[in-house]
Amino acid sequence: MNRLAATVVGASLTLTVVACGSSAPVAAESRTEPVDVVLGWYPTAESGGFHAALEEGFYTDNGLSVTHQPGGPQVSQTQVVAAGRTEFGLTDATTIAVSRAAGIPVVAVAALFQDNPVGVMVHADSGATDWTDLAGRTWYVQTGQPGQEWVRRNGGTDFTTVAYNGSITAALHDPSAGQQGWPTKEVQQARKAGVETRFLSYASAGYNPYNDVIFTTEEYLRDHPDEVRAFLGATLRGWAASMSDTALAEKVNTTLQQEDPQLDPVANWFAWDAQMTELGALEPGLDPARLFDTSALPAVPAPSSLPPAPAAS
Repeated sequence: MNRLAATVVGASLTLTVVACGSSAPVAAESRTEPVDVVLGWYPTAESGGFHAALEEGFYTDNGLSVTHQPGGPQVSQTQVVAAGRTEFGLTDATTIAVSRAAGIPVVAVAALFQDNPVGVMVHADSGATDWTDLAGRTWYVQTGQPGQEWVRRNGGTDFTTVAYNGSITAALHDPSAGQQGWPTKEVQQARKAGVETRFLSYASAGYNPYNDVIFTTEEYLRDHPDEVRAFLGATLRGWAASMSDTALAEKVNTTLQQEDPQLDPVANWFAWDAQMTELGALEPGLDPARLFDTSALPAVPAPSSLPPAPAAS
């Protein structure tokens, strides 16, 4: 996985999180500051770094008391954060740009994926090997995500969409269908059901906004810069630790399964191992520099090497 990069969608500015700031913990005061974050989806291994930071006490070390709220197909993270129900959220760069264009004053402060892993999964025996092969088929996709629209407009590929509600069952029973997802969770679910798949990332079609973007509001960043810095420092320490320590990753996976007993432990290890003007969604003239503020990014390097994946993966 190519994690730990900060960027803005469509902009020339790119910056790895190791490029600025300090990794030193913020001194905890006599009480910890409560901070909430709404995640991008239900509890999964893709949010493991946040849970690792909790497990290891990194947030407490930095003077924060952090709680997580799950996301999901019916959750608008930008609206949750803008309404003040949480201080931080997790989304993708496109959502930040679209929200800003709509007047929602959110700002990205870090991103975890340099290359966007989201795409479409197809049955391996469907005959579909590229995007043009998916023309005329049914795609199960998350409402409001523009990756599929990019493929439609830029690739001339037309198709029918059905809202993805978190279950891939319908796509598994339709050998010709496309299923939006990640090359981790959805692919492993299909494999468990005995369906071999092929995965096409939206990035391969030229649509590559950075994903798992951590964001807050402009007001919170302005009024609470120390808390933002502390949250990012602990979170990125959590990601670095969880990707380099299988014992910690196992502890995190146990916590994830406690939060969602339906999670498959094998799928968690699989994920650990594997881990817009042209669309008409944005009007020309949006200033990309206003979408991202890197001033709070700490210097937390990604692991230089990863340990072997556990046998369960």
